[in-house]
Amino acid sequence: MKTAFVYKLIYRLILWASVAYFLTTATGQLFDLLLVGALFYFVARLFFALAWRLFVGFVFVLIISLLIL
Repeated sequence: MKTAFVYKLIYRLILWASVAYFLTTATGQLFDLLLVGALFYFVARLFFALAWRLFVGFVFVLIISLLIL
């Protein structure tokens, strides 16, 4: 679960950096858009990594149960 903690820290860092930059500059809209894109990228990677582990675990249990039966 160390990975989830790191992703949570990255998520918060990107979120607060984008808010601060957007509120302090008039040209921060492009930078803010790029940070939000990076944020979605990290969240999507975390989601797909967790989904992949769940799928692999399910297939492993299925194979083991079929070998036993």
